Amino acid sequence: MEIWSHLIQNDQIIKYLKDKSPKEILSYLIPNKEKESEYYKKLAENSYIKSAKALFSMLSEENLKHGDELYNEFKLLYPEEEPIELDLPLLEIKPPQKTLTSVTEYLKVLRVCMNNELLEKEIYEILARVSMDEKLKLILSQMSRKAQQHYEELKELYDLLLALSEDEVKLKEPSPRGYLFSSKFKSRYFLMNILDNRKSMVITRDDPETIKGFFKKEIEVYWITNVPVIGSISPERFEDSKKFMVDFLKQGNTILAIEGIEHLNAKIGFKKLFEILTYLKDHAIVSKSFLLISGDLNTFEEKNKGLLISEFEFIS
Repeated sequence: MEIWSHLIQNDQIIKYLKDKSPKEILSYLIPNKEKESEYYKKLAENSYIKSAKALFSMLSEENLKHGDELYNEFKLLYPEEEPIELDLPLLEIKPPQKTLTSVTEYLKVLRVCMNNELLEKEIYEILARVSMDEKLKLILSQMSRKAQQHYEELKELYDLLLALSEDEVKLKEPSPRGYLFSSKFKSRYFLMNILDNRKSMVITRDDPETIKGFFKKEIEVYWITNVPVIGSISPERFEDSKKFMVDFLKQGNTILAIEGIEHLNAKIGFKKLFEILTYLKDHAIVSKSFLLISGDLNTFEEKNKGLLISEFEFIS
């Protein structure tokens, strides 16, 4: 995808499109979204690491969806017309033609993907600033934010695989114990890589349906919230839920992921949170199960952050 870099360096895309009509700009973006979708689809097909396959598949689906949304917008504006061909090269995307066989290859591909998303973000931002059409300006701004989101999702996986690149055993067959992650996405990617047929439970601050959609497998999800609904856990009563979490770990070869520990820290205090997490970790070790905890570690006092890192194996 070097063509993006070449075109941006020479300002060709911006110079060509900045004074064009919404019809011409949409006509350029629609086929590019289709090409991006196909690119990520090919990457997914060539991936053996489950988290990478899932992320690439999701990005392929999202780009295809965005292309459809752009096309629908085009038809609303120009119901009797179809997108036109422009005298401007489309993305030249050449994904690997064979299965990615090493973490090093994944890191290289992820770097390319991250750079592409940032370059796209820059193009959308510039076009949004110069566009005179308010509806198109809104669409371009949304696409810029989405490209930034894609970059962040790719970066999380990149950081995780980079941390695991020196010890690929942890990537393929990690030992049952307690693991610590600096973000929920890294924890989810790690979980996906070791999921196989293991029973899994995720305790999260996010919408449970989002979690289920991410894994696309039958896993138990509990929502940390004060809203009294089925499947919810009140943060103030998190300790009361300790028994059912221990019972889950005792089944053996299970995975319990607790996200948003910074939220629990704010609600129940570090001393109580640390007692619960270390108690669960010890049960995970005895039962040969996995406990994955994640959160923004920068929100913790340094001494408390150090305690977490000393008790749990910090991955990234």
